[in-house]
Amino acid sequence: MAEQKHTPFMQVGDFVASFGGNELEHTDDLVGRSMDISFDNGWVLRFSFSPGGQMEWIMLQGSGSDPAAPNQDLETYRATCLRQGYYLVDFIKRSKPTQTVSLLLDLVQNIATAIVATMPTRAETLKPMFQRVIDRELLTPMRAVIAHGAIDRPFSEQTPRHESTEELVGKRVRYQYGPNDSYEHIYLSREFYTWHCIQGPEAGLSDTDYCQYYKVADAVYLFVWLEKVIPTIGLIMIDFQRGKTSGKIFGYQAADFGATCNTPVGAYLTLKNETRYDDARS
Repeated sequence: MAEQKHTPFMQVGDFVASFGGNELEHTDDLVGRSMDISFDNGWVLRFSFSPGGQMEWIMLQGSGSDPAAPNQDLETYRATCLRQGYYLVDFIKRSKPTQTVSLLLDLVQNIATAIVATMPTRAETLKPMFQRVIDRELLTPMRAVIAHGAIDRPFSEQTPRHESTEELVGKRVRYQYGPNDSYEHIYLSREFYTWHCIQGPEAGLSDTDYCQYYKVADAVYLFVWLEKVIPTIGLIMIDFQRGKTSGKIFGYQAADFGATCNTPVGAYLTLKNETRYDDARS
């Protein structure tokens, strides 16, 4: 029997070392602006944006999981604008470099969606997948908290939010992240999608991972996924009208569970085909 060959999974730091090229540039549109965001989980935070990619946040109400953590800090952030009025703000917490915060700021409806992602420990990562099945856990050790908020007003039952959606389900989309990096996504269901590397160091590699989708505006979506083999969170805003995405990939630099890397990504997209499942849901 011939020796079987396979494309190995890569650590995030190795994967992103020469990745991309189609990312959106950082925008200073938010500089000079301060906003209070009241979230549905009880958090109230003030974000103040300064020149040089600096942002101060202050926890006005609520508490984190770590009582010893500061309730305010100065961060280095990156902001992109995929469509006018919609911004994606992203940063690694200076006080906790294994945690990132991503803010989708919808200045059209004056609402926000926050994604707080935390890297797993070595012990959490090495927990056998079958044990996760027995314990009724997600197969990935990654964890992300998603909260919805109102900008400069209290959050209430009447506050609109970016709702979970099935509008991507059935779509097969090719994403060109740069001249040498291309992937396709096949959106299978509300909680699972398949990624497949067409071009790049992971060419031929694929997997099916847990995900969530939110509708932001007409033809604009927030897509969040958690990978299980190499602990990774990825998130992108997708604009099908513009044919463009903007987002990030966050994971450990190497297999020693030491440094993390938070890498901007962006792609031009092509909708390859779409499968309808209306008959299966009737």
